[in-house]
Amino acid sequence: MGYSKADLRVHIGKVVLHNPIILAPGPLGRTPVSMKRFAEAGCGAVASKTLSSQPWKGNPEPKRVPLPYGALLNAEGAPNIGVQAFSEQLRKTKSQMANCQIIVSVVGKTIEEFVSMAVEAKKMGADIIDLDITCPNVGDKGKVDSWQKDLGLLEELITGVKEAITVPLWIKFISAYGNLPSIAKTLEKAGVDAVVPFVSIGAMAIDLETGKPRLGFRHGVGVFTGAPLKYAALKAVTDVCRTVNIPVIATGGCSSGLDVIEYLMAGARAVEMHTVFMREGAGYIQQMISQMTEFLKKKGISRIEDLIGRTLQYLPQEAFSFWYR
Repeated sequence: MGYSKADLRVHIGKVVLHNPIILAPGPLGRTPVSMKRFAEAGCGAVASKTLSSQPWKGNPEPKRVPLPYGALLNAEGAPNIGVQAFSEQLRKTKSQMANCQIIVSVVGKTIEEFVSMAVEAKKMGADIIDLDITCPNVGDKGKVDSWQKDLGLLEELITGVKEAITVPLWIKFISAYGNLPSIAKTLEKAGVDAVVPFVSIGAMAIDLETGKPRLGFRHGVGVFTGAPLKYAALKAVTDVCRTVNIPVIATGGCSSGLDVIEYLMAGARAVEMHTVFMREGAGYIQQMISQMTEFLKKKGISRIEDLIGRTLQYLPQEAFSFWYR
């Protein structure tokens, strides 16, 4: 079997990606022009930086601190250009990303604002809408995280958004604010089209010369991302895949095409990644595609979808509750 026969397409509900590599929401998707670079480089889907109704400056600099072993510490506070400016740019750019699914990530402080933002995302041409209910470092007290603390309110939020849009709705949720399987069940019941479980680890880095935190956020803490997170994220994927019957998208620590394969074996249908692209650039996507294709060739497998969930047959049906509360 040659490379040309390897089928990297994945189905996520009604959505089809030409490969399972997704640019996750983050700084590299700050504008449609920057998203376009990753679409042209080969991503199956690209996501915008999370958008708010008005431009946000986010937290003070420095917002990001590179760490050893391919890790990153960040406390951005969701800076973005605002939905209006982004919409104007996307309308001009989307036709140039025709082979790539466009994910628009939005955030709000109320159900009404979330619904309004989702409607705007649909109008500007989003193929998929991502609701950001996770960001723990927006403002001083991280108010956005409250959606996961009240599952009844979360279900009401999803229901309201689903009634207002027709495109697929994906939700990323984090381990820091509850039991991942329980939250995933709530999201499935409310009708989301796919879930993205994320293992959030709060962390700090200190400047040895001054003794000050290296991040500009006034609390000095941020979210730890990058390669070392992979093994915790793999567990999260298998736990959620054994809990719900809707598609699961992996995120956290993916650094190679073989990592993508590992996540698919754990049950994910695609993988969101960002930190690795901040380090390696958009050109790295083709290397990842080559790694996936070569793996399929060696195994005599023509379709990458045939690998999805392979590991789950070796695990008990119920999710392991270690660390969940």
